[in-house]
Amino acid sequence: MSYFHPARMPVLPARRRRAARLQLEELVRLSARQPRRRPPLVVAAAIAVVLITTGAAAFAIASSAPVTNKHLARCFTVADTSGADTTVAVAGRPGTQGQVKNAHALCAALYREGYLKKGAKRVASHPGRGTHPVPHLVICRWGDGTAAVFPGRKGTCARLGLPAAARR
Repeated sequence: MSYFHPARMPVLPARRRRAARLQLEELVRLSARQPRRRPPLVVAAAIAVVLITTGAAAFAIASSAPVTNKHLARCFTVADTSGADTTVAVAGRPGTQGQVKNAHALCAALYREGYLKKGAKRVASHPGRGTHPVPHLVICRWGDGTAAVFPGRKGTCARLGLPAAARR
């Protein structure tokens, strides 16, 4: 192993010392003249991308909520929370509550069989024969954790002020 000992260091000739000094001065002059900065547009774009993706992820998490009440489902005929709804409960064994595993399928079946009709004020007691049209349905989460199924598209829950039901 060798150690640096200044007294034993050989002295550079004057010409080499001057060349080294000039080279060092040139390096300092060049680095002071050209500050290393990223273009402001690139930095602003990167910040915007991070903010937008973070905001979108936060919105997606906050705008959906799990359905916690699996014993009931609410089927609506209009995309309005003050409208009439049909509450569906699946029967279980005596002394137990039934489980609503797929609120969308239950409400779609009621539309298909003719008991529910889009825009109707109440449930049909005597549906017609055959299959009936099923509108596009979305599942929202009602305040008590129940699945609320409305006719409508993707933004219906947000328009109604309800979170979309989180996917299983």
